[in-house]
Amino acid sequence: MDDDTVVLQKPLSELIAEQLRQQIWDRELNFGERLLEVELAEQFDVSRSTLREALKILEQEGLVISKARKGTYVAQFSNKDLKEIIELRTLMEDHAFIDALHHLREEHFQELEAIINQMKVEVDRKDWNALFDLDMQFHSYVVGLCDNSRIIKIYDSIQVQIRAYLVHLDQYYSSHQAFYEEHKELYDALVTKDAQTVHERVRDHIAYVGENLLGVK
Repeated sequence: MDDDTVVLQKPLSELIAEQLRQQIWDRELNFGERLLEVELAEQFDVSRSTLREALKILEQEGLVISKARKGTYVAQFSNKDLKEIIELRTLMEDHAFIDALHHLREEHFQELEAIINQMKVEVDRKDWNALFDLDMQFHSYVVGLCDNSRIIKIYDSIQVQIRAYLVHLDQYYSSHQAFYEEHKELYDALVTKDAQTVHERVRDHIAYVGENLLGVK
């Protein structure tokens, strides 16, 4: 079954949710912005009921919020929200990355290297959004190899919110190259297959976000 067939089998509401999600990640829709059903239904050429189903998907992901008698808005993440997401991400990725070391094979390193190489391409294009998407792809791929279905499921459920806070990070990196190099170091740590090296690299990587985004250590 090819990708086009899979896409055609997705409900229209899911396809609309995917497009809205990407618009939020790409900052085409801003945090706290009101989402007008009439305008969005017209934009996507769908019924309002289909649009409401799409918004419901995003609400379940924590990416939009519905306020009684006020409408639907793109979620705004407080410092407390971000701190909780970062703490949860640290706990899960630290454990998952170390567990994944037992399952990483040559073909897995080739996949990860391909992601790193694509990051280098996006560095030359100076495309932050593409780099953030690849960041999530890299981390999710490693977590998916930890052989713990519950960790994988929970991590998958918070990916949308992790990706949402990444949109703030471009202001904290000195350059696109610095962002790429940090991920290259994380990849190199995995190549060593040394648990302590990976532990330190993962925690340093995520701690950088906390220190700069929230001013906490």
